[in-house]
Amino acid sequence: MRIIKNLQNFLLDQDYYIDIFNNCLHVYYYQELLTLTPTLISLKLKEFTLIIEGTDLIISSMDNHEILIKGIINNMRFER
Repeated sequence: MRIIKNLQNFLLDQDYYIDIFNNCLHVYYYQELLTLTPTLISLKLKEFTLIIEGTDLIISSMDNHEILIKGIINNMRFER
């Protein structure tokens, strides 16, 4: 199922893509990791900053433009 989403994202040339599942947050096309603590992670995307708040937050996997965050996610918001 995720392969289909990845192909759609690639073909549609989206600025970003966020996938939430099983206490994980998968973000495609982030530009920069701004903040990293066990309770707060912030990511710079093209037009806004994504703020993730929770407990036991860790980066499970990270690539140039793709990141997988695991932990208990309590809140997620966008800031311009």
